[in-house]
Amino acid sequence: MIMLAMVLTSVNMPLEGIALIAGIDRVLDMMRTSVNVVGDASAAVVVAGSEKVLDTK
Repeated sequence: MIMLAMVLTSVNMPLEGIALIAGIDRVLDMMRTSVNVVGDASAAVVVAGSEKVLDTK
C-alpha cells in the first residue's frame, strides 16, 4: 500500500483511490491464497503418490 501511495502521488492521482483498491484487494488476496493452498496440497499428493507413500485405504 505504501508503494501504491507513492506511485499514485507521482502520477498526480488522488490518494482516495487506495481505499477502493484496499477493499477489492482483500477479496482477491483470499482467492490467491486459496489457489496457492490447493496447488501446494495437489503437489504434495502427486509427490506422495509417486514415492509410493500415499495411503489410499
